[in-house]
Amino acid sequence: MDIRNADYETQFALHQVCTSSDPLLALRAYEKNQHLLKDWRIIYAAEDDAGPFKLRRKGFADRGFISTCFRGKSLWILDSEAISTLSPVRFQIGYGTFVDSNAASFIKALAYRENPSPELIKHGLSIRDNFNSEELANLNPYLYLWEAQRSWNSQTIENGRMTLAAIHALSLDPYPLDEGWGVRFRTFYKEQAEAYADELLADFQKQLDGGLHEGIEQQVNLVESMILRTKIIEASSSKSVEHKMEELVQFMHEDLSTFMLRELIVCADIICRSGRSALSKKLNSVLDKKDPLAVIKNCSWDLYLPRALDAMANTNTLPEADFYLGNLVTFDTDVADILKLTELRAMALHRESPLTFPFFNEEFVDWLVTRLGEKRMSSLSDIFQAESFELRAKQRSHEKVKSILMEDRAKLLFLKKIKAITLDVSEP
Repeated sequence: MDIRNADYETQFALHQVCTSSDPLLALRAYEKNQHLLKDWRIIYAAEDDAGPFKLRRKGFADRGFISTCFRGKSLWILDSEAISTLSPVRFQIGYGTFVDSNAASFIKALAYRENPSPELIKHGLSIRDNFNSEELANLNPYLYLWEAQRSWNSQTIENGRMTLAAIHALSLDPYPLDEGWGVRFRTFYKEQAEAYADELLADFQKQLDGGLHEGIEQQVNLVESMILRTKIIEASSSKSVEHKMEELVQFMHEDLSTFMLRELIVCADIICRSGRSALSKKLNSVLDKKDPLAVIKNCSWDLYLPRALDAMANTNTLPEADFYLGNLVTFDTDVADILKLTELRAMALHRESPLTFPFFNEEFVDWLVTRLGEKRMSSLSDIFQAESFELRAKQRSHEKVKSILMEDRAKLLFLKKIKAITLDVSEP
């Protein structure tokens, strides 16, 4: 089952619960809609720490950052069992700490580089200072692997082998991640760690052969389509910001046949030049870059990472846990800013399928009215009705998305060429 196929009435009920302003109002909304939501579990993020499951968001060192996708300090759980009794209900939560390619590269360099720079050692020491030995020993490398597989060749695989070995060595040597740690790795642990990495890579290759690559590619293509079209709209039009936002919303509805709010929030930051994320600032000048398509692809992967954390939350195939909470460690300010800009207020998990439906802290209608204006919002109102919802579900096609991507990549390169010619002509 896919969230796209959940009926409109159910999605409206989920919206009422997950956009409530506090946990008590969310509970009341669930009770009111329990006949529709009996197969759903809601994870609601509270601003305070009164909830039973605590959240972590912390900056460390110069650029280090760890966070979940949620806002606030704690989580509450709402489901049919929880609302049907006044007694405590026991929930099992799975925790995981992931590293992106940026953080993973520091760990690998500390293990294999014979003369690490002072900056590298500083990053290594900050990792050990901010995470206990147990957490580091169980650091999950799979988001790193998901990033790496987009260019899966012998060089990437060998680099992945070294990175996985270095991450595994965190469980073998609990001492500070300094130059001495790297010396001990190369002297005592390298062979054992690389053998472990070989086993992990063999298992990962089976996942890729089973279709994992295609599944990830479909998601990243959607994200890239949003960023590409945003830059095309911005660069090819002198119309108002409100008009450009309307074009982008229409693009999601008519061409992608989906509604991607996280991506819309980030792309609005680009169009409005709000400067709320390092990623949007980077993309402001993307047409001046030597390879703008590569820059946009990299940004798409940064924006995909929170989407991947969302997807992991549903544990319907793992009966030992009721939901899974992923933390992401990064030294990439683009990724950190995306997590802050698109934090979740709640998440709806379907209990009989992998369905996961994130709800953002931004109140969507007010947020969109602010960027579109009342008149344009009114003209787009049909897009948010049941009929349009069903139409998008029927028309959605990954083949169409790939076709749009090909066309828009060519359009962006043409815009870059036109800009270069214009600059040449304007020079004295």
